[in-house]
Amino acid sequence: MTTDTTEIINDDRGALVEYIEQFLDADERAALFAELDGARAHFTHDRLRIYGRVVDSPRLVCAFGDDGLRYRYSGVDRPTRPWLPGLRAVRERVATAVGQDFSYTLVNLYRDGDDYIGWHSDKYADIVPDSCIASLSLGAERPFRLRGREKDSPVHEIALADGSLLLMKGTTQRLYKHQLPARRAVRRPRFNVTLRLMRATKQGRAW
Repeated sequence: MTTDTTEIINDDRGALVEYIEQFLDADERAALFAELDGARAHFTHDRLRIYGRVVDSPRLVCAFGDDGLRYRYSGVDRPTRPWLPGLRAVRERVATAVGQDFSYTLVNLYRDGDDYIGWHSDKYADIVPDSCIASLSLGAERPFRLRGREKDSPVHEIALADGSLLLMKGTTQRLYKHQLPARRAVRRPRFNVTLRLMRATKQGRAW
């Protein structure tokens, strides 16, 4: 089930952000949510170094991907688990829709509205240059914000629906930051599947 695409950002510097509100139908998103929920034992906090202190990330994370791939961010070197069957199928479906392969996904689990992620850009040095990062939302609807790196840049906000797909293309990671703010009123969990095409080293690893 794929509906119309909405442009969120399209600037002359090569950044393009698009949104598909109903990429998965109700049965598809329920099945994938159940598969990821069944793997909760493998989701853990990242241990992040922030201003000299080591703290737990305010969400849980698990990585899935092709053999030999790893992704290092914020001082974290997270091992990669093999693709789950439903997750692999959705990866192929997104790849067909976008016209780009994906080799890795970092899945975030926001257990309720207290879990969040602050302003940041995904680490673009480890992905194929200007390739798309596809973000699939499952579960509770949460607001998502983007803003340019420049001071006083306007903030774009969109509500990410259950089963929706957000596509961050081109120079988006170099020129923009994004966040998922806390929402105390939200009591339901949300999985965020972020698909990437990693750049491999000579040893066949992405770092």
